[in-house]
Amino acid sequence: MEAKIIFIAVLAVVLIVGIVLAANVSAFRNWLVYAVTEAEAKFGGKTGKLKLRYVYDLAVEAFPVIAKALPFSFFSWAVDSALLIMRGMIEDNQKIADIVNNEDKE
Repeated sequence: MEAKIIFIAVLAVVLIVGIVLAANVSAFRNWLVYAVTEAEAKFGGKTGKLKLRYVYDLAVEAFPVIAKALPFSFFSWAVDSALLIMRGMIEDNQKIADIVNNEDKE
């Protein structure tokens, strides 16, 4: 009986940790889309390495554990994924495209 209670308690902890991690990963992904969009608007095209470095510096500032926990190659892959999302947003919404391309002068 005691082993059953311990198993259920451990399972509950694992599920809670999994939910928290999933929420944090989702929040990070959303933040990353914002950061790559900001970098694109700030530096424009043909400046990929500069934008990657800029986004990495922003990420380390916002999420200090990233520098210690994620290899740069994984971070670069995550940025590439965020760029795909950003490009989709630009294709779907002219207003977003104007902002990213610095064409919205309101």
